Amino acid sequence: MEETTQKPQGKGLAITGFIISLVGFVFVWFIWIGAAATAALGGNGYIMSGIWLALSLAGTILSFMGMKKLGATGGSKVLAIIGLVINIIVVLLSVYMIYTVSQAQNAVQDFGGQFNDAMQQLNDSLQ
Repeated sequence: MEETTQKPQGKGLAITGFIISLVGFVFVWFIWIGAAATAALGGNGYIMSGIWLALSLAGTILSFMGMKKLGATGGSKVLAIIGLVINIIVVLLSVYMIYTVSQAQNAVQDFGGQFNDAMQQLNDSLQ
């Protein structure tokens, strides 16, 4: 009789999800600062935040798929689980980043309105 052993599948998905989670966790802080500054200056911080959210969601899906396949074929799920947990944290941070960008944008708009009002009052008092 031939004995067939099934090779664990899903390791590539787990590793890819883990790498995306590490990249996401490290760079989310730089993107966060950049997105808030961009939103405050130009109003386009949502683009970076949205891209980062999509990337972290893709990493979450890849980690989950790798965990399921490795679990079904008897492989070690450690990297997939770690990647899944980190990706979920990055997703939450990305959602919070979008909230922060909207708050920064509102603050800049409020300041711009107040500045214009103050300049108009100054102009009126000088005339």
